[in-house]
This record gives sequence, structure tokens and C-alpha cells, in this order.
Amino acid sequence: MLTRSLAAGLACLLTLAGCAATPTTDRSIVVATADGDRTTHVHHPESAPPGAPLVVVLHGAGGSGSQVEADLGWDALADREGFVVAYPDGLDGTWNGGGCCGQARSRGVDDLGFLGAMVGRIAAEDETDPHRVYAVGFSNGAILAYAWACGRPGELAGIGPVAGAVLVPCAAPAPLTVVAVHGSADDRVPFDGGAGAGGAQYPTVDGSLAPFLSADGCSPDPTLVEDPPARVGTWTCTSGHDVVRDVVTDGGHGWPGAGPEAGTTDAPLDATGFLWARLTAR
Repeated sequence: MLTRSLAAGLACLLTLAGCAATPTTDRSIVVATADGDRTTHVHHPESAPPGAPLVVVLHGAGGSGSQVEADLGWDALADREGFVVAYPDGLDGTWNGGGCCGQARSRGVDDLGFLGAMVGRIAAEDETDPHRVYAVGFSNGAILAYAWACGRPGELAGIGPVAGAVLVPCAAPAPLTVVAVHGSADDRVPFDGGAGAGGAQYPTVDGSLAPFLSADGCSPDPTLVEDPPARVGTWTCTSGHDVVRDVVTDGGHGWPGAGPEAGTTDAPLDATGFLWARLTAR
């Protein structure tokens, strides 16, 4: 059987047209920025056709792309569902999402510029759909996912922040799907807001969702589903997107379901599978 890359190469020869073979395996790419060279690991399974979605997974402070790739199950889920995954690395292990955290913020690193350039590069090389880009992240990475949606409206189809909050001005985000996962006992990014990690003052989870609910004319109250210890609220919005809040009762600062079984269900306690199912539901 022909491999996908070989078939693509033969197609180019048969049409007498020069074209680059679409990558179908893991590789690292480097994007030159004003803050230095930025590295991203890309997982492009053979099951992902041209026009596939792209999921960008943003690690937490002190983490790395390789760490979340190993822990969160996105590669195996991408293999089954046919999408491309990107795992960028923050400078000094942190992201500048505003308000928090570490060297990236204090140095004023342009992470949004880097992410925009990275997505453009992957769209060109992997033929991903620029209208189906989803950013998911944990903690500092979740803060950046919110900042991306707020700071560059229209670039993303949806975000999946886990244990994060909005720490930038967010007056006019574009309508998009938001799926927020948060533990009610999180002491690093408090569910009810207040002082937390990095000395920042955090809004409540509902305060972080408010700009997106307002921007999209969402229903005033969510539909609630109890799935103990999780409670899932879903707001339906005028553009056809949803805003979803998955609260894990007594859950701390973590990624629910991380580990070998991550992404194998779409249950609220399996954040990987839950995010993918809800972000792509419409």
C-alpha cells in the first residue's frame, strides 16, 4: 500500500506540478520571532486529511510541549479522529498571557504573534483548515488561550482553557466556542476569583466567560447537567457556538483525566476527550 506522502509525491509528478509533500509524521518546526527562535512539535497522523482541524496544546508554567504531549493523550485522540496537533514551547517555560506568569510576561514576549505565525506555517505545510483552529491549555497555557481569543479575534474557532482565567482586556472577542474546565477547590487559579498563582488577582470563572457570553448573545442561563463530581453548564449562543463550563466539585489545580487513559472518553472528568467533543460539536 502506498504511504500518504508517497502518493502525494506521485500525484505531483503525474500532474507535472511542483508541490511539497504534506508531512504525515511527528516533526519539530522552528519559527523565527523578535524574541528568538520558537520551537513547536507537530503531530500529523496519516488519518488527518487535507483540511483537517488543528489543535494547539499550551502547557502550564514550568512545563513544556513534550510534557503535555506525553501526559494528555492528544496524539492518540488525533490518530483516531483525524486532526493535527501542535505543541509549542513557551520561553523559559512560561507564556505571556497578561497578569501572570514568570519571565515571558516580565520580558513582554509576543506569544500571540508567535502563535499566529506558527498556525500560518502549519496551515501552509500541513494543509490544515485555518477556520478550524482550536487552542487548549492548562493553567498559564489556559490563560494564554483566553488571551489569544481576546487579543486576536477571529483567529480561533474555539478555546478549551483548563484551570485558567482571563487576565487581559477582553472587550470585543469574536464569537467562538469556549469550553472551560475548572476545579471548585483550585487554589492556584481560584474558581471564585481572588489572589492566586504568581501574585495575580484572578476573576471568577464566570467572570472570565462573561465577555464571550456577551459577544455572542448567549442564553442568560446555562442548561445544567449533573454528572458527579462534575456539573456541566452549557449556554447556547446566536452564532451557533456554545459556551460550556465544566466544574469538578472539590477538584484542585490539575487537568482532569491526565495520564494513560486521557482522551479515551468524552466524559467531564476526561478533559482531553471532553474538550474535543464539545469544541467540535457544531
